[in-house]
Amino acid sequence: MGIDGIGKKGGPNGVAPPSNETAKSVGDGVRFDPTQAAGTSATGQAQGLAPLERLRAGEIDLPRYLDLKVDEATAHLKGLPADDLAMIRDVLREQLTSDPGLVALVKQATRDA
Repeated sequence: MGIDGIGKKGGPNGVAPPSNETAKSVGDGVRFDPTQAAGTSATGQAQGLAPLERLRAGEIDLPRYLDLKVDEATAHLKGLPADDLAMIRDVLREQLTSDPGLVALVKQATRDA
């Protein structure tokens, strides 16, 4: 009999760590499994129709797709002052249409759209 998880299989809480190869160690023995992140499936896409799926279905155009991707990229910044967030979003959106490396990535991601 174990005390406080000592002697139990799988770790201190009796829960086995993720066994799939996508789990990554992020320090102090903590493991992060990107396929288990909130709102994502095993393929990493958001639940429901992802922006790329919407683009490919003809529901949205490329500029709207880029706006949605900027929304996703800045969602964690909602606590910033509105002016700061708007500036970051504007810079990011501009980079997606002007930086040759990012333009190439956008073209690659959307080539079937």
